[in-house]
Amino acid sequence: MYRIVVMTLICVALCSSLCEAKEKEFFVTKVIDGSTVVLENGDTVHYLGISTPRLKKGEGGPQFYAREALKQNKTMVLGKKVRLEFDVDRKDAEGRLLAYVYVKTLFVNAELVRLGCARADIHPPDIKHKDLLLDYQKEAAGRYAGLWQEAKRETEPYYVGNKRSHVFHRPSCPLSDRVPEKSRIIFRSRADAIGIGYAPCAKCKP
Repeated sequence: MYRIVVMTLICVALCSSLCEAKEKEFFVTKVIDGSTVVLENGDTVHYLGISTPRLKKGEGGPQFYAREALKQNKTMVLGKKVRLEFDVDRKDAEGRLLAYVYVKTLFVNAELVRLGCARADIHPPDIKHKDLLLDYQKEAAGRYAGLWQEAKRETEPYYVGNKRSHVFHRPSCPLSDRVPEKSRIIFRSRADAIGIGYAPCAKCKP
């Protein structure tokens, strides 16, 4: 009798686990930009751990490599079934799901970074794939792949990095003042920061 009860509980747990996994698989019906999609159930998903150049429709035009990032994202996910993997934060302030997205075994977030279509954008506590994303970013930047082709002049005497978020700022950026001393790192150039996997601040755009 005990064995029957145990086996029943195991079967229930397995079925529950399989159902949960199945529920996280959806067809992508629309691609909004390089890192945002809409699922068949109407949910909007923003890719966690990365950022892509903004299309800025009606705001002066798209940023460098925004259209290419959109095209690559469409190629990988549009009309395909995706699996969602979550970290600590499930939604952002806009109500979008935050997830790592997979098409079969392809880790879409990481592939976009590897191809130079996205930057790593790490914000604790969502750090599950931090090392992989930063390694891919360093590799892509070293190859000047995708968005890293954009020429940037050194306009500051130094840059302020945040060891926790792996983002670097201009010294005049308000966000640089908020970096705790123990998390603060100074870079002599953009190249030095990018070379070890740091991403430029989206606000001050160093």
